[in-house]
Amino acid sequence: MGRPRQAILSPEKIYRAALELVDQFGDFTLPSLAQRLNVSPSSIYHHVQGRPEIINGIRSVIGSDALASGDFFTAGPEWQDRAAAWARSYRSALGQHAKAIPLLVGEAVTDKATLDIYEQLAALFAGAGFGHNDVVVAVTALDSFMLGSALDWASPESAWVADPAAQPALHDAFTQASLDGRRSDLGFEVGVRAIIAHLETLLPGRQRAATSR
Repeated sequence: MGRPRQAILSPEKIYRAALELVDQFGDFTLPSLAQRLNVSPSSIYHHVQGRPEIINGIRSVIGSDALASGDFFTAGPEWQDRAAAWARSYRSALGQHAKAIPLLVGEAVTDKATLDIYEQLAALFAGAGFGHNDVVVAVTALDSFMLGSALDWASPESAWVADPAAQPALHDAFTQASLDGRRSDLGFEVGVRAIIAHLETLLPGRQRAATSR
């Protein structure tokens, strides 16, 4: 039996090829994707409906790989530590594909893998006693910070190149700091702990205690 003249396609193969292009160039087009897969553009449409579906597929691939890499909650029984571990794990997963983040935030989340990741976080907050409104606020706060931190994680260690005359404070801080390449990680830890500390104040018991003082 002769070998097929074209590569056998599947939705996941299309999504992963698109992610490779995004990692390399920051975006993809259907012609460039078809060239990467060694197929015609029309062949891609036999498996996916178009660009929005491919973007959601990219998100699903990243989410599936993140879930397969290990438990998002590995830091103990307290919800605060578990929420920080969630943000830490997902930041690491997205930081490996930082160029995809601008594409992902432009589409609503519909794929199961990513929804399962956020379900874990929402269930954690609900189980800790947060009301519905505050679960949405808490998930949004951690998500927004984590996405920005994932972009920063992939940025240069010297993210601000300041002029000593025009921006002396910024220049002095960056030239004299000795963070051993951990600027992004240390900044992330400060930020995530600050967010979680504020989220603690949203719990019903903490709110009652604050108003009774």
